[in-house]
Amino acid sequence: MNTIDEVAVGAAVDELDALVRADGASLKLVTADPKTARVKVALDLSQVECLECVLPTEFLEQMLTDALAKRIRGEFELVLQDPRR
Repeated sequence: MNTIDEVAVGAAVDELDALVRADGASLKLVTADPKTARVKVALDLSQVECLECVLPTEFLEQMLTDALAKRIRGEFELVLQDPRR
């Protein structure tokens, strides 16, 4: 059974958004669907001057997964929309 609380998921995304903002990037929660147990997050790089300075996709994905796992009971799927891939 999945329990996806959009407020809690948003808090996790905001927490990591603060990290990537230092490099000019931003993270935005797109959807947190309790029916599909899918959380979709978008990375915006439009204000970034140094792409290499932003956390690599794999690290960012792992950090998001860890932060979300603390707030979501049960399994979930993270979909990170990262324009670098």
